[in-house]
Amino acid sequence: MKALIKKTVTSYLFLSGVLVHIFVIALFVMQPFLFHKLTSKVTNYYYAWQKKQDYHALTQGKKYTLVDEINRVFSPWQAEPQSKVMLQNFEVNGIGFSDVNAAVSALKGGDELFIAAGTYNTPFTIRKSEITITGVGHVIFQRGVVAGKGFILSKGNDLTINNIECRDIAVRDGNGACVRHEGVNLTLNHVFFHSSQEGVLETARQAGVIKIINSRFERLGHNGQAHGVYTNKAELFIYQSLFIATKSEGHAIKARGKKLTIENSIIVSLSSDDSRLIDMPNGGELLVVNSLLGQGPNSVNGQMIGYGLEGMTHQRNTIKLLDNVVYLERLGSNYLLALPKDELSITLIQNNNLIIGKDNSQYKDTANAYFSDRAEIGLPLYPNLPKKFCDSWRYCPIN
Repeated sequence: MKALIKKTVTSYLFLSGVLVHIFVIALFVMQPFLFHKLTSKVTNYYYAWQKKQDYHALTQGKKYTLVDEINRVFSPWQAEPQSKVMLQNFEVNGIGFSDVNAAVSALKGGDELFIAAGTYNTPFTIRKSEITITGVGHVIFQRGVVAGKGFILSKGNDLTINNIECRDIAVRDGNGACVRHEGVNLTLNHVFFHSSQEGVLETARQAGVIKIINSRFERLGHNGQAHGVYTNKAELFIYQSLFIATKSEGHAIKARGKKLTIENSIIVSLSSDDSRLIDMPNGGELLVVNSLLGQGPNSVNGQMIGYGLEGMTHQRNTIKLLDNVVYLERLGSNYLLALPKDELSITLIQNNNLIIGKDNSQYKDTANAYFSDRAEIGLPLYPNLPKKFCDSWRYCPIN
């Protein structure tokens, strides 16, 4: 009797199991979205678990906020000391002004606008050419926007800005900039643009040159449509400058002009949710030399440098990567370079670059040195950077 009951139960369980499997298979056949939903959930769970393990390995179990990382890696920006004595907030040709718009109205071509230390919320438009704006002490521009574009709206040519901090600039269109440049030629020297939708947006009708020297761009970007620096026609030259933690899927540098040169500079994501570090969507001449590039664990785009991905429009198309240190530390696939499928017109030269992390692109070069992680080459643990990299700078920002 016991044997009969056991056999009956066993048969029942077997038959029930078969029927359940048939039912589940039929359900997935009739409703394939359920199978996709189930597999997606399992896959997402696995990737989340794997990213957690990879992040733990990258940080050696330490947890940092983005602000903690920035403070840990970089020293604070400081305004350059000035010997000039200011009797009023603004000065042009030795005449003092209490109102910025009155001072700007007094400018003539070739003049310099001096601004005393302090925090200013009134934006302004520069219409004359060959104007210089200089902060005397720690000058902060914040929150103000002119014509729905930016704090400084530049309509003249050959504008120079020295020793200015700018922050918290936002507009409804999502591209509020510290400087909206509609003229030709711009020089930024020792500026600190941060915590805004965009640092510089150039929309000139003619091609000029933008020079960024000894400056810092930090936590800039908005919804993938605003970036640290975004140029449409100008040639862009960057020297001894920082681009730190671009946010909200923005690129640190997006340049549509025919030339982009980056020398002795640092462009790093840390743990921000940026996109590419460098994007030249229409090709052109790209030179990156003696610089430090690093994508962090939370970068949204696995491509560090995008080139020609929106259509090649320039006659000369060259990429030169020389003597750089590159950290590929995004949790996921990493690609140092992303080029269009038809890349025969592009001249690519790589030499003496130090690549840390796995490069999944097809553009590896025996002239580079490749290492699996920081430990293999004896570099400081994430997020730290080697201070000796910028020892030759006028102001080395690495702690």
